[in-house]
Amino acid sequence: MKTYKTLETVSGSGELRAAGAHVAKVFYHLKVRQEVLNGEPALPHDNPLDITGEVTISQDEPMQAQVARRVGSGERLTLHLNDGRRLDVFATKGTLLSDAYRIVPASPAGFTSG
Repeated sequence: MKTYKTLETVSGSGELRAAGAHVAKVFYHLKVRQEVLNGEPALPHDNPLDITGEVTISQDEPMQAQVARRVGSGERLTLHLNDGRRLDVFATKGTLLSDAYRIVPASPAGFTSG
């Protein structure tokens, strides 16, 4: 069983873009973890960060249904965080009862600077 240390929890409002174009204003909640080996954090080049989370489309985003279909389409999107970082992600619908979309990084590179 793998053991992880949570490095940070990030929440805020941001934007999803596709090929640089605005898709949706979103609220995000991310957990950034790193695997722990023998009581010590693994080196990032040995084991990339484990980033998981979810986004919710802002209620003031126009054309909610069209935006929701695009976000959940499996298309590669870029999440722009309010601190200037970016994360390439894929989004999938969580549950039918929730407005949230689960997101996973599209590559092991993790965050990039804006």
